[in-house]
Amino acid sequence: MSDEADVSVVIVAYNSAALLPACLAAIPAACPVILVDNASPDGSADAALAARPDARIIRAPRNLGFGRGANAGFAQVTTEFGVLLNADAKLEPATIAGLLAAARRHPGAALLAPEVIAPDGTMQFGHDLPFRRLRGPVVPPSGDACCWYVGGSAMFLRMSAFRAIGGFDPAIFLYFEDDDLCLRMRAAGHSLMHVSGVRVLHEGGASSAPSPRLDWWKAFHQGWSRLHIEAKHHGSAAAWKLVLREWPVLTLKSALRRGDARRDKWSGRAAGMRAWMSGKRATEIGLGTP
Repeated sequence: MSDEADVSVVIVAYNSAALLPACLAAIPAACPVILVDNASPDGSADAALAARPDARIIRAPRNLGFGRGANAGFAQVTTEFGVLLNADAKLEPATIAGLLAAARRHPGAALLAPEVIAPDGTMQFGHDLPFRRLRGPVVPPSGDACCWYVGGSAMFLRMSAFRAIGGFDPAIFLYFEDDDLCLRMRAAGHSLMHVSGVRVLHEGGASSAPSPRLDWWKAFHQGWSRLHIEAKHHGSAAAWKLVLREWPVLTLKSALRRGDARRDKWSGRAAGMRAWMSGKRATEIGLGTP
């Protein structure tokens, strides 16, 4: 049996029917695949099953959000390792084998990530965690390296560690769930590792079919989730300080700059922050109406 059979791949899909055939075709045949369809109206689940008949399909009755959808998929994983893969990401042939070898070389690493390559050939290394309050650019490493953050487009997880910390935060509907997971992994004493020489091709921002309405809701959840994890990791006073610094500016810009293409993004983020201030739960709001 191939070593790749020790690695399950979990994909959370929402309106991803156009992307799933290519994503699934690049996953090694030996890897068990679990796809969580967040009640997509575009037939994502059927497209996935047609492309990968052996995939286990979880049809959520409603949109669970990204982290909770991932938790539902990982609850079905029985292998030692799991990969969380975006629908707009495509594995290269040696990626799973390379990540698996790195995980076995470094038993203290609970979360590993490949080189994530954008369509223009540049590496999407992600960002520094804003909660570390450091300044300066993030410099991608030239080889294997421990790091503070690995992005959610392709996460290779040691399942025992993932389960020990409780998986993704179920309070988050969308955004910053990967930052939160990285912070909790490190707090639990686990290493995060960037693995050089194994790659994933990532379209970026294309996991769901675009629409102005969806873009507004994405911005909404960026605002809500940012405050949620600020309060979670630094306390409510720090979150309210962030509110005072950012919310009035976002509100004014969305009200006054009516011709600016960024207005909906400002408006969505401000609305998400206002919802957090009002004590509303992101998972109950979902992609509904404000």
